[in-house]
Amino acid sequence: MDAIKSCLAAWGEHPFRRADEQPFKVLSPSVKVLGVGQDVTDETETDQPQLVLVKPSVNVLTKSNFRLMNPNGWYCFAANVTVLAKSEIIAHCRAHLASSRDGVTVVGGNKGTEGVTVLGKAVVRRVDCEAP
Repeated sequence: MDAIKSCLAAWGEHPFRRADEQPFKVLSPSVKVLGVGQDVTDETETDQPQLVLVKPSVNVLTKSNFRLMNPNGWYCFAANVTVLAKSEIIAHCRAHLASSRDGVTVVGGNKGTEGVTVLGKAVVRRVDCEAP
């Protein structure tokens, strides 16, 4: 899959084989409009690195959350579109994030994520970080 190949290239060094040989978990696509729809959640913790494809998501006139809590998760975003909305990615401190596409922002903010943001905001918040 092209999205996986792009994310692996974006990470550079990673614990996975070639993209066409690598099994991966898929998080279903989501659509949330005016507060109606599902957030994306992955609460599974694995002992080994796990490659996870986050299917395209569209958020319009709402707030959408991505909760990605696997500390061994390597999350690859196929795409994220935010229009007049806010997308918040809550990720475990050790989780890896990458986008298969470059980001585009039009009259909005796109801090720490990739995707298309029009009159909206997309942010990443790290949790479960332990002090050294």
